[in-house]
Amino acid sequence: MHRLLVTALAAAVLALLPVLALAEGPHDMDCMECHSTHYAKGDYAIGVQPLAPDNPARTRVRPSAANIDSLCLGCHNEEQGILPVKLHTTHPTGIKPLYTTVPSQLMWDNTFTCVSCHNPHPSNANYKYLVVDTAGGKNMGVFCAQCHPAQSDPGVKGAAASATVTTDPNVGPIVKVTP
Repeated sequence: MHRLLVTALAAAVLALLPVLALAEGPHDMDCMECHSTHYAKGDYAIGVQPLAPDNPARTRVRPSAANIDSLCLGCHNEEQGILPVKLHTTHPTGIKPLYTTVPSQLMWDNTFTCVSCHNPHPSNANYKYLVVDTAGGKNMGVFCAQCHPAQSDPGVKGAAASATVTTDPNVGPIVKVTP
């Protein structure tokens, strides 16, 4: 009986390993879930079909998602169901900021995009792949103060100034894949 119980417990743990592996996020560790070296469907060797839906509501937002945002929306949409992003209820993206100064390391080709806030690579263990550690979402102000220090508490501003930002360094040219 004891052996049966231990075997059942071991089987349950093994069944949970894939779920535990995704505890930090769904992005895979071998890159191929997002990138395809031989069958790219979008710019930058992305293996998922980009999605450029209409971007409603805000006058300072592009009429449709473009460039890197459309690549992120290839998975993060209502059809795929992977943490779907609704452009009319989220932070503006695909814009050139007018009301705040975004640190240059967070801009993508002088534009504020999804990757201004999120580094989607599995090497980034931060909550929701944010570019700043927020203690599992408990210190979101430290993250927000990166771009909005004037609206932040002085203590949060100080913590934000010393926070490590986990963007991928642009050490070489970013090569677009041409169809």
